[in-house]
Amino acid sequence: MSELGEERVLVVGAGSLGSVYGGLLARAGHDVQLFAREPHARAITENGGLRLQSKGEETLVPLRADWRSERIEPADIAIVLTKSLDTRSALAGLDHVVPELRVAVSLQNSVEKDEILHAWAGRERVVGGMSMVGGTLVEPGYVHHTFDRSTVVGELPRGTSARIVRLAELLADAGLSGVASDNVLGVEWAKLIHALPSMALPALTRKNLHEILIDPDLARLYVALVREGVAVADAAGVEIDEGPLAFPLRQIAKSHTEEAIALVQEQGRRFVEAGMTEVRVSMLQSIESGRRLEVEAIHGYVVREAARLAVPVPTTESCYRMLAAIDRSFA
Repeated sequence: MSELGEERVLVVGAGSLGSVYGGLLARAGHDVQLFAREPHARAITENGGLRLQSKGEETLVPLRADWRSERIEPADIAIVLTKSLDTRSALAGLDHVVPELRVAVSLQNSVEKDEILHAWAGRERVVGGMSMVGGTLVEPGYVHHTFDRSTVVGELPRGTSARIVRLAELLADAGLSGVASDNVLGVEWAKLIHALPSMALPALTRKNLHEILIDPDLARLYVALVREGVAVADAAGVEIDEGPLAFPLRQIAKSHTEEAIALVQEQGRRFVEAGMTEVRVSMLQSIESGRRLEVEAIHGYVVREAARLAVPVPTTESCYRMLAAIDRSFA
């Protein structure tokens, strides 16, 4: 495939995070269209663009948005950021986009996501990806960029290429901290392990992420969930790569419990020092707005893999059952 240049970018699932990616890429000069829910798409169209607040600056970013799949135009790059349970239904109406695609990447909170994308776009178009960026949809048409860390891309299951290097550059130039990885599957698993506590504990306690990390009881649960996730990855033969997360998962998993708790609390203090005290994770945002949760793609997947591999994960299973009960109330 040819290297990427000036690109037509389609964001499939432009809620909070998808709108941050679309807005920043459009602001960097790319031709961006968002496939979003109707109220959000209508507001963007009526306002003449997306209202984007990023790093203390609010801008109106011209781009296109629609909720009708038949009106979505061909693109060079597709970035998938729907909720995991909506992925297949969102892609089902977009087959007309596939022939001109050069790259399709999912930045969702899942490991299964890549196989779903393979079935839609073909294995040759799909690359792996992981996002540590955060966003909040303040209201239809207005998104706040809340968390700024790396976006990792790589060939699956391992390796890099010219298109990966260029895609990472494109993301970095837009302010999305693009990184090319030769072990993107290990990065995706690390994100999944990180998501076990960082999604479950805020969702169950209604606290911001830094509060979870600092609280001694919640930090203890954080350690237990990380240890269980690492044990499942090890049993699956996955070499996790925690580097892009900037979170010491392996050290937490291997350290004595009190030392591991201190490591988690230190991360929380760093959040406070960096001013990142308004991070409300996506699963908590879903609960607050009465929307379905990504519990099956995250906690359910780990519980099922643990059962297959005969790895005990009691804390993860407890969180999974509580979150699944909340999710059923929104069905």
